[in-house]
Amino acid sequence: MIQKDHRTDCLRGLVGHGPHNIQRTDLFGKGSGGCNDLFDRSGYRLELTPLGRRVYLQSLRVLTEAADLSQLVRHFERGNEEKVVLAVDDNSDLDLLVPSFRKLQQAYPETRVALRTEILSGTIKMIKDGEADIAIAPMLPIILEEEEFDFMPISQSTMHNVAAPSLVEAMCSATKISDLRRYHQILVSDSGDSEGMFDREFGVQKGQRRWYVSDLHMKKKLLLEGLGWGRLPKHLIADDLAAGRLVDIELQFSHFLLHLEYFAFRLSEAANGPVASAIWDNLQQLSAPLNPNEAMRHATPKQKFR
Repeated sequence: MIQKDHRTDCLRGLVGHGPHNIQRTDLFGKGSGGCNDLFDRSGYRLELTPLGRRVYLQSLRVLTEAADLSQLVRHFERGNEEKVVLAVDDNSDLDLLVPSFRKLQQAYPETRVALRTEILSGTIKMIKDGEADIAIAPMLPIILEEEEFDFMPISQSTMHNVAAPSLVEAMCSATKISDLRRYHQILVSDSGDSEGMFDREFGVQKGQRRWYVSDLHMKKKLLLEGLGWGRLPKHLIADDLAAGRLVDIELQFSHFLLHLEYFAFRLSEAANGPVASAIWDNLQQLSAPLNPNEAMRHATPKQKFR
């Protein structure tokens, strides 16, 4: 009624024609319990009183909430998950993943998505324990094969062994990797169980001075401040390398560049719902297999590239 131009339109749109309907509409504007009228009838056009305006605005909110509730019910009637958990390794390039996340949010706005940041074996533990639907991490295919996961390659990156220019200058007398033992190596602690191939510290020599941090951003901060040296992914430090804030450590006969391949993986026997399946499909579209021959060599009936 409020959105009509005048009372005649209100009557025609809501209650039809006739004197009895006019009387019914007049009574509708009366507040119950001695409240003031909702409508000002002094003019030809139907106007709201201050109280009526307040009731009107509240009604619009209620109607919107009712529409949202209906949408929510329809969402779950289709079998969509209430919540999906993604375990993402801290080394992952989020710029590559955001387009997939945006598609997911637009297609399934009612499903809650939890992004869990993990380190090293943490993503594997999340999947094995059933605490995550899909994981994304740099990984060796042989590990994913042994776990009998479904997996597919989605991207690749390079880990650089770097330090601040001041520390690299102090290392100028170093000629081999063992000469770096006296300089603190900054390491990120494993968030998983550190079992199997993860039951060791990669790239750490015996007697090495070391500090441990819980995430890459803290590690990067310590490296920028000259408090140690260590590996970081290229996408995280590209600007710092270009600006000279960090410098590659280069020693003869030492291989400091580490090439990584990132995979999406999940339990092969898991009953994936529509949302988790859509995430998997979006990740597959993110990047074709980087090396088709290698991808086919690793593909088995339990490792479907879907």
